[in-house]
Amino acid sequence: MQYSEDILNNLLDADGQFRASYHVDLCLCIDKTGSMKPIMDTVKANAMNLYNDIIRAMSAKQKVIDRFRIRVIWFGDYLADEEPMVLYPFMDMPEEMEDYRDAVSNMKPYGGGDAPEDGLEALAYAIRSPWCTTGSKRRHIIVMFTDAPAHDLGYGKADPNYPKTGEMPDSLGRLTEMWGFKDRPGEMENAAKRLILFAPDEGNWHTIRAGWNNVVLQPVSRDKGLKEISYQAVLDGIVNSI
Repeated sequence: MQYSEDILNNLLDADGQFRASYHVDLCLCIDKTGSMKPIMDTVKANAMNLYNDIIRAMSAKQKVIDRFRIRVIWFGDYLADEEPMVLYPFMDMPEEMEDYRDAVSNMKPYGGGDAPEDGLEALAYAIRSPWCTTGSKRRHIIVMFTDAPAHDLGYGKADPNYPKTGEMPDSLGRLTEMWGFKDRPGEMENAAKRLILFAPDEGNWHTIRAGWNNVVLQPVSRDKGLKEISYQAVLDGIVNSI
């Protein structure tokens, strides 16, 4: 990974040694339904800046990111949408920057059906991402963007596209076990995991915010497309979680 000279200078201590170094995986879960156009436009407009802005902000904190990957999960409503879940693999930055841009830019807001969406299924897919296991310091960060409450898990199982039995947790309790606790780890590395929610503080999102560890929720208005959330707020949320 190459750094510009000004960033490199910020990453060396007085003895010329590199400061704290991280391997970072970032999973963006984005509600793709019709009302979400404002935040989708914000994410698309800043897609090519996100990696460099994170690297620069981390260098100011005297932290080095040796490896950085991004994956994107678009989600909607299994009972209402023809393509309710669109899953992209992790992409190495900056080498696969163009693939990341395509993953973000090609999606158009559509669908959704009733007010709640299947955000918990997207979160389950995110938790079971193939997170990196290398590096002395790791951060596995999930960022959820939605202006809707979440259906209970299994609400859309009548749809033929819904994951087969055993592939998806059947309750919020089981999803909570997958996330794990400080003294009882789940399927993610406890010290590395972070969950940032830009979501309404109600229903399942409120339960997660109140009961899960390593979670930050920034409440948003329902059905407003997160238009009150700026790119800087997203960037700060990610940087502060590393």
